[in-house]
Amino acid sequence: MNKRSFLKSLGLLATSSPLLGLDFATTGPSPTRYPNALQRGQTVGIISPSAATADRMEFTYAKEAMEALGLKVKLGAHFKNRFGHLAGTDEERASDLNAMFADPEVKAIICLRGGSGASRILPLIDYEQVKANPKPFLGYSDITAIHCALQSQAGLISFHGPNGSGAWNNFNSTQFQQLFFEQKLLTYKNESN
Repeated sequence: MNKRSFLKSLGLLATSSPLLGLDFATTGPSPTRYPNALQRGQTVGIISPSAATADRMEFTYAKEAMEALGLKVKLGAHFKNRFGHLAGTDEERASDLNAMFADPEVKAIICLRGGSGASRILPLIDYEQVKANPKPFLGYSDITAIHCALQSQAGLISFHGPNGSGAWNNFNSTQFQQLFFEQKLLTYKNESN
C-alpha cells in the first residue's frame, strides 16, 4: 500500500467513525487503563464476537487449552449461536462481551476466533463497564476492531494474540504464561535452534 492510499484510508476511517457510533472528536482519548493481572485458578470467559465456527470441536479445544493453562472457563451465553456467518446477532455477541466485562468472577476474556463481524458490535459495547472493570482481552484477526475500540473509547490495553481455537502449541502457551501469569516484558523474536 502506498502512502497516499494509506492516508486516504485514515480519512475514510475518521469520517466513518460516527457511523459506527464512535465519537472520537468530542470524547478525546481515554486515560490508559491497564488490565488487572491474571493468575492460575482464576476464571476466563470465552466469547465469539465475530464469525461462527462450523467445527464444533473448536469449542472443546478452546476450553481445554485454557484448562491446561490452569484456568477455569466460563462460556458466553450466546457462545455457540449462529446468525448467518456470524456467531449470533450483533446484540447477542455484544451482550456476551459486555457480560464478561461485568462479571466479577471472570478475570480475562478470550475470543474463540476472528473472521468477520466484530466491527458491527462496536456501538453496542458498554465502554463505561470496560473502564470500571479492566480485564485482559485476547484475540486477533477481526478482533483487532475490538482492540482498537477498547483502547480509543475506554483506554484499555488489550492483547493481540492467539484466539481460543488457535494453535496452543508450546510457544503460544509459554508466551501466554510469561505475559499473563509472570507479567514479564516479552521480546518477540524467532527462537534459535
